[in-house]
Amino acid sequence: MTAQAGDPTAPLVQAQMTYFYSDVVRNSSDSAAQFNIQPVIPLPPNKLVPMGQLIRPNVPFQDAPDGKSGLADISVEHIFLPEPEPWGALGFGYTLTLPTADHRDLGAGKYQLGPAATIVYYGVKNWQMGFTLTQSWSIAGVGKSDREDVSEFTAQPILNYLVGPWYIGLGDFTYSYNWKGNEGWTIPLGLQVGHVSKIGKHHYNLSVEALWGGISDGSGPSPERGIKLGFVLLLPE
Repeated sequence: MTAQAGDPTAPLVQAQMTYFYSDVVRNSSDSAAQFNIQPVIPLPPNKLVPMGQLIRPNVPFQDAPDGKSGLADISVEHIFLPEPEPWGALGFGYTLTLPTADHRDLGAGKYQLGPAATIVYYGVKNWQMGFTLTQSWSIAGVGKSDREDVSEFTAQPILNYLVGPWYIGLGDFTYSYNWKGNEGWTIPLGLQVGHVSKIGKHHYNLSVEALWGGISDGSGPSPERGIKLGFVLLLPE
């Protein structure tokens, strides 16, 4: 179960919640916090789509450095999964972002769409390695006309070492590159420790992550350090 908990291609129903807090934010004297609800919904192969699917919504609530707080932009990844190979698994699909933010500073104000892919390598004992990649573009003519267009690439590395019910790795912080303006790369560096346990009939994945801001080319606020707590209820297929 520990291996499945860290595998983004595993067909598990998951109810995930994370809370991130940063007391030091670049280009701001304020703190920042974010609470995310991130369920994972697997769909089995069927006559219309003869391969497995994973739907991963992300519903973020932010307490931003500028004092604004509330719902940010909701995103959804929809990944199609062919049968895994002995070396690992590869999934492909799309990402969709909806401009649901309660305040201007909490979202991009644009509908966004683009490709998504996940690759996981199983070839080294006790290790999980791979990436989840997305590229989002704002949809022309859809969304608020006074907001800038969006073109953003993201890469979430997967690097976990498994020891029984424990795992240690890079965590689930996301690298991003903004193709618009002069924002460039944002590359947080993290370390995550987690434990998968069974209580009653269900498995739970509890984790804690430390963040160092790493590289940030942009001029906007970005966390310089912080901590993230994670709770996931795992429901095997």
